[in-house]
Amino acid sequence: GPDGKDLGDVEQVLRDPDNKVDRLLVELDGIGPDHYVHVPITGLKTVVNGDDTDLATPMTKADLAALPEVKLPAP
Repeated sequence: GPDGKDLGDVEQVLRDPDNKVDRLLVELDGIGPDHYVHVPITGLKTVVNGDDTDLATPMTKADLAALPEVKLPAP
């Protein structure tokens, strides 16, 4: 999030019909079990934390929770 807090985990990188990365499938933390949303890549920034590289979004937890939920097919 904009304050540096961990809001979720990237599960997949998704591409548009022209094969350009345009969104991420993210599992949100703290919003029930297995809550997934598509997060547009616009505005994302990389943040290096020691050996880890994270993505930061200007979206808040409430903004992410307001995105349409993505239902994944059953395994």
